[in-house]
Amino acid sequence: MLFRSTTSNTVHNVRIITAASIERQGAYNLKDLLSKENNVRIGNDNLLGSSISLQGISGQNVKILLDGIPINGRENGNIDLGQLNLNNIDRVEIIEGPLSVIYGTDALGGVINLISKRIMLDSSKPMTAFANAYYESIKQTNFGAGAVVKVNDIDFGASINRNFFGGYALDPNSRVMFWKPKQQVFGNFSITKQSGNLKIRFKTDLFSEKIENRGAPIINHLEAYAYDEYYLTNRSITSLNLEQKINKKSYWNVLTSFSFYQRDKVTYRKDLTQSSNNLDIVPSPDANSSTSFLNFMSRGTYSNAQKDKFAYQLGYDVNFNSAFGTKIEADRGRMDDYALFACAEIKPIKSLNIKPGFRATYNTRYAAPFIPSIQLMWTGVKNLTVRYAYGRGFRAPSLKELYLYFVDYNHNIIGNPDLKSEMSDNHNAALKYKLKIRKLVFYFDNSYFYNQIFNQIALVSTNAVNIEYTYKNIDRFKSIGSNFNISTSYKGFRMVVGGSYTGIYNNAFELIGKNKYMYSPELRLQSSYTLKKGKLKTTTFSVFHKYNGRTFGYALDNLRNIVSTYSQAYHILDFTVSKPMFKYKLNLTFGCKNIMNVTTIRATNISNSFHNAGSNTMPVSVGRSLFLQLNYKL
Repeated sequence: MLFRSTTSNTVHNVRIITAASIERQGAYNLKDLLSKENNVRIGNDNLLGSSISLQGISGQNVKILLDGIPINGRENGNIDLGQLNLNNIDRVEIIEGPLSVIYGTDALGGVINLISKRIMLDSSKPMTAFANAYYESIKQTNFGAGAVVKVNDIDFGASINRNFFGGYALDPNSRVMFWKPKQQVFGNFSITKQSGNLKIRFKTDLFSEKIENRGAPIINHLEAYAYDEYYLTNRSITSLNLEQKINKKSYWNVLTSFSFYQRDKVTYRKDLTQSSNNLDIVPSPDANSSTSFLNFMSRGTYSNAQKDKFAYQLGYDVNFNSAFGTKIEADRGRMDDYALFACAEIKPIKSLNIKPGFRATYNTRYAAPFIPSIQLMWTGVKNLTVRYAYGRGFRAPSLKELYLYFVDYNHNIIGNPDLKSEMSDNHNAALKYKLKIRKLVFYFDNSYFYNQIFNQIALVSTNAVNIEYTYKNIDRFKSIGSNFNISTSYKGFRMVVGGSYTGIYNNAFELIGKNKYMYSPELRLQSSYTLKKGKLKTTTFSVFHKYNGRTFGYALDNLRNIVSTYSQAYHILDFTVSKPMFKYKLNLTFGCKNIMNVTTIRATNISNSFHNAGSNTMPVSVGRSLFLQLNYKL
């Protein structure tokens, strides 16, 4: 919001998950955290990682940011949420609805923004340090540490985290792991300087991951061996942020970043009799590959407010994207766009806030339309807030969708250089009401959405026998639904009860005789109680439950006929206990995750796109586990 105010008064309907809530849940990555949120669906691929859908819209239309910087490196159209660590995150913001005016492409369905912790020291406290440790009985072990040091008037910060997962096999006697062994390393370094009204921040985030896909043994009378695949991912984000308050009415902000993402596949021939590794050069040209994505981004804004009656924001957004590697068609991996945007906030009366906006974009490959938006907020009735937002969206096909050729043991995905760009119309409305009954205060939050995407880019089966896919444009996709939450707190008790009901429609449904929306429900309960007295004072007991209803889709059978598909409903239930100690310097959290022990569900499809139909299972979780988490701050 251009008028400096609290989140509750913003025109956008924003959901915020605080660091305290992240700690209470024992969530160490974004996948774990969002799996318990309403209107959010998480999918899992044991090699490509987790995926997300928001408001029934798939992940390629959900923009994921780290401190306002787009995360680079989409596999299968999605950012792997398991690669986004939460140990150094202050809060996670979920903004549903049309945000293409401000954030550009990939923001048709909404934005998820991870905000890092920013510790500013003063002369009385020249240093602070922190450390964390996490252990889970599924062979998950995480360690991390960091510090911020003040030297003169400059703050230097650094942290490092290492996550290790040992893998899980359906058959304990098999070397083939259903959930692949994984190692991750996260690091960041920052320099922050405050000089009068000017704030300068330089930051580098680094990430490295190794996934091991062990092959089945091949045994004959001469030898025993296996082909093991290693998937190596490296990501770096380097950014410079300048922000200055010019006067009481205006300020400017410039954010520039360079992102690099690389994923390598290396295959080894493992001699099972000698336990030695030799680089495999024999089986196929797809045994070893490398793909890299580069992004340079610069976004600047100038904001000016006039006595709470009128404010405006002007901005530019520049993105240079390139891709290269063994799986990218030569000399085709480049796409840039240049954009100017503007928005205003107008308060003709005290209870009404109107926010119009537009974005004009030039894309080097696709004709980008003029993108308008309008947002309204009305507070004319006491304790009631009404919001409405409309926005047009535009998304050019990604370089991966155009030119990538990805092959492994169960994926064969070929890009399509003839893809059209996506267009969308998005409507969102929200009601928020505060009800006080004696000492109890209830908050009712109800939202509604309607989205329509033209030329939706979906993964289409081209060879049902060989399991080959490519990207195709689907004429029309729609999603509609509602989302509600009721929250209350009394003394040490807090509770949130919520649910959503989302329907999706695609013109492909007409071909299978389903001329209506296919709906899927969700329900969630989050409750906690903090002891106020006794030896266990300040101890918090929490329960997190989410019901994910059956989802529907469509696929191609072996005769290339479109058929209806589904994935089974399931429950996720966690219980945690959190206790601060030593004057809140140490926080201990332990509990049980996935109490109902859901590992896989029946599914005839894995995503809302054309896939080969057939009885299948979809991975959900490793299973029931116990965990212990320690967070220490000096």
